[in-house]
Amino acid sequence: MSQQASGTDHYERGLLLKKVQIFDSALKEFQQATRDPEQAGKAFAQVALCLRTLKRHDEAVTAFRQALETGAFSTKERVHILYLLGQTLESLNRDFEALVVYRRIRRMDPRFEDIDTRIQELSSSHLDPAASPVSKADQERDIANVWGQLKPQLASLMTQTWQRLAAYRETLQIPGPGTSASALFQKWANHETPMKHGSSPQSETRSGPGLNTRKEKRRHDRVAVQLLSQFSSKSQIVAGEGELRDLSPWGCRISSPVGVPLGTTLECWIYPEGGNPFTVDEATVQWSRHREFGVAFTKLRPSVQRSIADICRKIAPL
Repeated sequence: MSQQASGTDHYERGLLLKKVQIFDSALKEFQQATRDPEQAGKAFAQVALCLRTLKRHDEAVTAFRQALETGAFSTKERVHILYLLGQTLESLNRDFEALVVYRRIRRMDPRFEDIDTRIQELSSSHLDPAASPVSKADQERDIANVWGQLKPQLASLMTQTWQRLAAYRETLQIPGPGTSASALFQKWANHETPMKHGSSPQSETRSGPGLNTRKEKRRHDRVAVQLLSQFSSKSQIVAGEGELRDLSPWGCRISSPVGVPLGTTLECWIYPEGGNPFTVDEATVQWSRHREFGVAFTKLRPSVQRSIADICRKIAPL
């Protein structure tokens, strides 16, 4: 019996086949080589390059990301793989994802090739919604993400509703046999609400600072805005764009079809009207529901905070 080929053997055969442009066979060899932990990183990168040549760009994107996840590359090699990933995403018209990748490259190597030009072109074109159409597959994925996020919230909401109904039922007074319907209606019209057993009118009507939580104001008032925003998680699991609303120097609300899980840490870009975009380095999702979520700015440069405060001051009513 012949000895089974090692990962190194598969990788070297793949390189030879790729050199003579037999890409289908080279792809199979590289895929075999990915099973070897020592060869996995560079083998996934070669898989991605073969897939790009074969015009299988969606699969190439996945392979590039698998290569990066192995952590087998130097910073310089990682930047080159990210650049190839960004180009592949552009070829699929996934411009926002490409923009996120290029911005990551610029943080790692600000002078890398034409990275500034690519970021500038994608940023300007992405301000036009028609310049980056959303595919049906992306829409279906967004719907699936939203539904996955919504299901546990619906279950929790139903549980809370039943608990509140049960608690409210205990406070209701059962009318005595001599109580007429007109008397009950009159009590309702006068907004008389039944008291729990043992409570007093003073305890029900008592008010003061901190007691009426519904009327308590936010720590920081937010102003209504309509600005383009883009966001992505550090791991690129979540990325998208939306309309930024209810802005303050400490947080905001974003409307977006992309489902974002509670507690996710995001990097956000805000596009003010008639000005240059600025970056919120870290924003943590505080709440999330269908097609919108709220974030608190947890890492913000002073200059960016001043810019946000200026926007709020200009828009806030006198």
